[in-house]
Amino acid sequence: MLLSAGVSYAQFEVFAKRAFIEQAFGDPDGRGRPINVSRVAVRTGLSRKEVTRYRNLADTIDSPTSREFSRPARVLQLWHSEFVNDTGEPLDLSFDGSSPSFSDVVKRVGGDVPAGAVRAELLSANGMVELPNGKLRVQKRYFVPTAYGEELIVGLAFIMGPALQTLRHNLEVPTERFIQRVAYSDHLASSNVEAFRRISHQQAEQLMNNIDAWITQNETGDPGSEDSNRRVGLGVFYFEGGENSGT
Repeated sequence: MLLSAGVSYAQFEVFAKRAFIEQAFGDPDGRGRPINVSRVAVRTGLSRKEVTRYRNLADTIDSPTSREFSRPARVLQLWHSEFVNDTGEPLDLSFDGSSPSFSDVVKRVGGDVPAGAVRAELLSANGMVELPNGKLRVQKRYFVPTAYGEELIVGLAFIMGPALQTLRHNLEVPTERFIQRVAYSDHLASSNVEAFRRISHQQAEQLMNNIDAWITQNETGDPGSEDSNRRVGLGVFYFEGGENSGT
């Protein structure tokens, strides 16, 4: 899913390191005191240099985060910012030969990936098109290989994230557990799967409509007030796939 949403391994590595580091800094030590870089390095398995670097990472176009974007994404960024005409519009570029060319952009990005591979990826993602005269014209400013990049981000933010938060809460505070229920079968006959899809959709839709109505009636209506800054919710999802592993 990450690959299809345009997230490279380098990006994932950067974000994963930052997540581990921020979490480690946020957790106090056994005496309730903030922990330092050395303690974070021990806890995360990263070097002190890496901890310091990612801790101070700035969200700018020149930061390591942006430099480690996938190459197609960096190609589009450079194309729109530096390979432009007098009015700031991106140039139509030949693949190779006369400069500036598409190959020049790829070389500026760096790395050992050939320009032909980047061209194939961008054409496949409709990030650019090939004109009748053979030149390449950029179509997008951002690289997302498939159409569900936004859906993936929303899913991670509103489904995966909250589900993991609930699991963590229930493990750490077992005396005040949040609702966490799963109803499933490893032996449902194939002939009944469609019926299960239908009934689960109908009943879940009814439940969520009732919950949504209650939330609407009880919201303060003032997002800026101190009494309305707590985020709460209930998530329901259907899953299917895979064979019974016997475990």
